Amino acid sequence: MLKSTPSAVPPTSFRDIIARWPATRSFARDAGCSQALVRQWRHRDFVPAPYWQRIAEGAARRGIAQIDVELLAELAAKRRSSDLGGQA
Repeated sequence: MLKSTPSAVPPTSFRDIIARWPATRSFARDAGCSQALVRQWRHRDFVPAPYWQRIAEGAARRGIAQIDVELLAELAAKRRSSDLGGQA
């Protein structure tokens, strides 16, 4: 899989966030889960909240800008809103 280069544009999806890591293995290690689980998250375009803090910490350690718990919560809220047809 091709990885995108770091961007000044903030991530707009969980897929975008996962793609900012050098490899699925690296993201899984930082999140504290398996690569198989990360592939499921990428497919579903979602990461469960219990993993957000570790992901934000991993992003900071790796110098991956613009990824923090607040962004992850915002993306999850947008996803919930769209799942409800915009009626949050």
